[in-house]
Amino acid sequence: MKAGLVAVVGKPNVGKSTLINALVGHKVSIVSDKVQTTRKRVLGIATTDDYQIVFVDTPGIHKPKHKLGAALNEAARQSVSDVDLVLAMTDCSRMPGDEDKAVAQMLKESGALEKPGKLILGLNKMDKLKAADVERNYEAYKELFPTENIVMTSMTKGQNLDILQGLIIQLLPENPTFYPDDIYTDQPMAFIAAESVREKALHLTREEIPHSIATYCETWERDESDGRLMIRVVILTERDGQKAILLGKKGSMIKEIGTQARKDIEEMVGEQVFLELFVKVREDWRQSPRWLKELDYL
Repeated sequence: MKAGLVAVVGKPNVGKSTLINALVGHKVSIVSDKVQTTRKRVLGIATTDDYQIVFVDTPGIHKPKHKLGAALNEAARQSVSDVDLVLAMTDCSRMPGDEDKAVAQMLKESGALEKPGKLILGLNKMDKLKAADVERNYEAYKELFPTENIVMTSMTKGQNLDILQGLIIQLLPENPTFYPDDIYTDQPMAFIAAESVREKALHLTREEIPHSIATYCETWERDESDGRLMIRVVILTERDGQKAILLGKKGSMIKEIGTQARKDIEEMVGEQVFLELFVKVREDWRQSPRWLKELDYL
């Protein structure tokens, strides 16, 4: 039996969460084109009769603008310690930038670059890579992340995911499994429900809203009269103006967020639920150690 932990690292928006969701076969991490979508260490667990891959989804490495951003970078750094493999995901349609170099520096400081046999380089977005740039970009990323374990992929088209999965399994050590066969994440359902609400808010709002919101599940209980699952999720934001945008005209935006999130949650739990959303203003919560701790970002 092969089993091990695989930390998936990279700058924001290179396909880390999309990859993990695809290989696990369940939605364990929300997906958005907004930076800082993944905010905490989430495990996605893929188990068969022959292997168990425990993926560690990490926040994207970026230049922090507040205490939340610094906490996310630290969470990513901590995730690469004590793992069996590191998968560095990149956007190969572009040359390496400062954030890619920051990821490489983090891996160097952690000692991961000194173990090239335990490092995999994922060159994602190959569908957007121009033919004239293939060799240049390939060599640039290989120099930054020195390893022979390189796979070009396209998350949007599902290209070469089987090759990447096969390489991961090949490099995994012989181990007993870490989790029962029916477990696909370490996160409670209440957390995933709150994240689903945040995902829909990210998709449906623009400008400053995506960066300034957080969500948490306030209530997860059965109704005593009919047994229906009652879920109450709070959307936290920093300004009254942001709250107004999230609510929408006559509550239209919050209603749409709730409708879309409820569908995902019902699919996850396999039953109908009653989802109630509240928007609360907590000024500058991203700079507040108290709120960062309460939201489990610290």
